[in-house]
Amino acid sequence: MNLAIIQARMGSTRLPGKVLMDVHGKSLLKQLVDRIRPSEKLDEIIIATTENSEDDPIEAYCAENDIICVRGSDWDVLDRFYKAANSLDSQPDNIVRICCDNPLHSYKVVDFVIGHFEKAGTDYFSNSNQEPDYLEDGFDVEVFTYASLESAWKDAQLLSEREHVCPYIKKTFSCGWKKANQDYKFKLSVDTQADLDAVRTIFEELKDTPDFSIDEVVDLLNRKPEILDLNNESKINSGYKKSLDNDKIVK
Repeated sequence: MNLAIIQARMGSTRLPGKVLMDVHGKSLLKQLVDRIRPSEKLDEIIIATTENSEDDPIEAYCAENDIICVRGSDWDVLDRFYKAANSLDSQPDNIVRICCDNPLHSYKVVDFVIGHFEKAGTDYFSNSNQEPDYLEDGFDVEVFTYASLESAWKDAQLLSEREHVCPYIKKTFSCGWKKANQDYKFKLSVDTQADLDAVRTIFEELKDTPDFSIDEVVDLLNRKPEILDLNNESKINSGYKKSLDNDKIVK
């Protein structure tokens, strides 16, 4: 069983409430869920949000839209993932981690990464999150075994390892990487209003191809690079880098 866990919260410091903001006629969260649901390799999707009262709207929205929602720790996202992974009747074999700030995402990229995870036989596989060679920001997928998640949950001690789920797994278990499109070099996750403006523009430009994936986005941005001027000051993985700067043992 492949379980997708999407982490989402309202309390973004740079763009509060972004997960329920409109992106081409849907909330950012709904846009992402709808775009990965056609996956042939995902068996279930869960939204993992926090127990903070400010995230009550996420739980309510999920209930209204038939999306499973599990709530857990605000800062210990690793614990939140472990709780979500154990919330179903059946224990998953593998976890597919996706962040809610990727509304451009595509089930085609999800299936690409899971397919290569299955072929590689590693404990972890991703198309991104490994600088400098493997970055597909906005289309990030991380797949890892339930066993590696459980090990990380038990043993990870650093703040950066618990805030960002996968660092301990990547340091401890066998890993593999492969980009879905070798020409992808963009920052398209939504962290700021400028990022949201860029993503909304891409949706509008590709409105006649609603099933677009990473290849169509690369083609569009190669043809119209001026779209990238909208968020050219935005940085990839700035949150993780901040965690590393302030790292400490927390467990």
